Amino acid sequence: MPTSRPVVSVILLCRNEATFIRRSVRSILAQTIGSAVEIVLLDDSSSDGSAAIAKLEVDQAMRPNFTLRVIRSETNLGNAKAFVTALEQARGFYYHVLDADDFWIDPDKLRHQVGVLEAHPSLAGVGHRTILRASEDGSESFHPQQDPLKPVLHLEDLLTGGTYFHTSAMLFRNAFYQAESGQVNIPAIFHEVRGDTIRLLVHAAQGGILYLPRTMSVYDDHKGGIWTGLDWPGRRELLNNLYTRLSEHGYLTSLGEPKAAEYLAARLSEIAAYSPASLRPISLYPDHVMTAPRHRLTEISRISSVLDLETQLSTLTASNSYEEALRLVFRFLSAISYDRNISRAARSRRVTSPEIDWHCANIGGLIAASQNILPTATEPADSAEGPVVILVSGLVEDLDGMWEAAREMIELWQGQKRVVVMSTELLATMPDIQERVGPEVELLLNTDHTLVEKTAWLIWHLSKLKASQIVVVPARNDVVIGAGLRREHAPKIHLVSTYNTGYMPICHSYALTGYLARRPYDLAWFAKIAPNRDLINAPRLISGAPAMQPLPQGTPLVTATAAAADGRFEGHYDFDLHLMIPVLLKSGAHRHIHAGPLSDAILNRIRKELIRQKMPVDAFVYLPTVKNFGAELKAAGASLFLHGFPWPEVTPLLSAMSEGLPVLAHENYLNPALSLADLCPPETPVWANADQLSAVIKSINAEWLSSQSASVSAHVAARNSPNALRETMGTSYMAPMAAEAIPNVHVPEGRQELRRLMSEIMEVTLFRT
Repeated sequence: MPTSRPVVSVILLCRNEATFIRRSVRSILAQTIGSAVEIVLLDDSSSDGSAAIAKLEVDQAMRPNFTLRVIRSETNLGNAKAFVTALEQARGFYYHVLDADDFWIDPDKLRHQVGVLEAHPSLAGVGHRTILRASEDGSESFHPQQDPLKPVLHLEDLLTGGTYFHTSAMLFRNAFYQAESGQVNIPAIFHEVRGDTIRLLVHAAQGGILYLPRTMSVYDDHKGGIWTGLDWPGRRELLNNLYTRLSEHGYLTSLGEPKAAEYLAARLSEIAAYSPASLRPISLYPDHVMTAPRHRLTEISRISSVLDLETQLSTLTASNSYEEALRLVFRFLSAISYDRNISRAARSRRVTSPEIDWHCANIGGLIAASQNILPTATEPADSAEGPVVILVSGLVEDLDGMWEAAREMIELWQGQKRVVVMSTELLATMPDIQERVGPEVELLLNTDHTLVEKTAWLIWHLSKLKASQIVVVPARNDVVIGAGLRREHAPKIHLVSTYNTGYMPICHSYALTGYLARRPYDLAWFAKIAPNRDLINAPRLISGAPAMQPLPQGTPLVTATAAAADGRFEGHYDFDLHLMIPVLLKSGAHRHIHAGPLSDAILNRIRKELIRQKMPVDAFVYLPTVKNFGAELKAAGASLFLHGFPWPEVTPLLSAMSEGLPVLAHENYLNPALSLADLCPPETPVWANADQLSAVIKSINAEWLSSQSASVSAHVAARNSPNALRETMGTSYMAPMAAEAIPNVHVPEGRQELRRLMSEIMEVTLFRT
């Protein structure tokens, strides 16, 4: 390859980016590529000295193979014209566009991408995964959200599969500059459509786009981008122009004329109807979004606010279209509850909606009236003898803990009252459900198909049961429980708190007597949103028998961590494991034991860090396959369990405490809604950073370990069964709490209604190109 021509042209588009451009330029100059790289900086009438900052960085770096050319426009060209102007000056064999507010995080990025294109001449470009960093809370997600189904993508794959690579990820072959003639032939569509999507599609029409499953760039979403800076009318106009121009310039002809016409008509009709087909994938559980990219359970039509939803519901209800109305709510709640990005935007706060709760109850009442099944209040004598009904959306091993909550509710009443479990079966049911709940528990499992039929089934059966008490454990999108539950069904109806964050269903239902809370934070939160309803405290059970003997006097300090799920230590948390272990060892721990899966990369980092700090590698003990966390940690010599690092998991914590291991609790981002520390004894020490961790470890001696182990064993014994819990709580067990008895736990958020959250994130989160 001739050396007179740069290998890569990095087109740096800049307009008043003095705040960010230094970071972008440094990420370019940090590249390990040894070939010539030219930076073509298009300064689009900046007034803040952005270009001067870039020039200073290049001069100070003294990288002989990196050059900078600044193209200055005194008038605002706009994104499309600015890009074309810079591309006309690019002389590299390959070109990469980088907005000045984005940056690269892998020094080998260009070297890897150039190597791919040189080894595979048929490829037109190569992209990779990008971190999207949200400006509102600093949280991060990925673009694309899931790896494509195949490594090389062509135009049809990109058009129909919804895969998207961010600007900061894409290196393209520069087929526009002809070195022999010096001519530059820029496609006309680049003059007419702005943004990175059109570049990706144009190059995909020339050849394949290879996807590298590596994260090598960061996009700071500060709401000023081509897409995120637009309201919906602006986005609609941008999309309409994109697909119209693709058709006019013949880029859709590769699909075949009939298919191209059908595709274009569908896209434009979706845009006109305010419902892009690129709605983010929705799944009942967020992990499904990552593993099943084509699994789309919902399509939201013309909804940009709760007011839009209410308008449609009112219209459908007025026309007696109850199925369509409930289906609309179901789809809507599926989207806002289980979409990965909405979950990220709603992180650390609980979201409720009086509007949705009211509409569901109203529709349920109309269904009951139309089928003549409106219930009447049960006579007190009948209800006193009635069963306890545990009303669930389904019984599955789920990520939200609904099965665990239902199981504990069954245990609390089993042997005390007749127990009936009713399932609306919105979720798949366990094949061994009767074995799980026990032979003495009655099951009523719904098998209807329509939401109206399910609602009518629920109203009729609850009326016949004449329950003494109903305990409700709903899925986030269960509109059947919201519609079917009536105040007349039982003298006491309580919602069980299950979710830490995100949307919480039927919190404002008129049918509820109150709430059954299992954590101090839950008690404070429900007391704040509904101060006039009953509030019952039923702490979570701690399964497993307590240790018969506390740790003996003289037990050495050996710290331990554990993770039941894969990948818990892969991300960036408050404190990385490979940095935490040396802190523990320096502060007095003899060894550190980790139980549960760790990747080879993390294991290597741990060992390298120990060697770097001149510590024995065998001071770290790894137990990769664990069945009983507490027993195996204790057998390996552990005497102190670090709970909640890096993420609060219940199983390892309870298992460790059941073996009498003392616990050290992490503050978990200082948010009590995310903490599981209420499962630990009240005197459990807490840490949040390296200094606090070191101070706590230094203060621990053998006497403390023994006494704390005894406290943990007593704590577990008091909560390891319903009978133990009843004995511990006495007359307060399952009785409404007095206002003065509610824990004084700070609830930072107010009444976080869905209307407020929707106004912040609906357009940004649900729709994208």
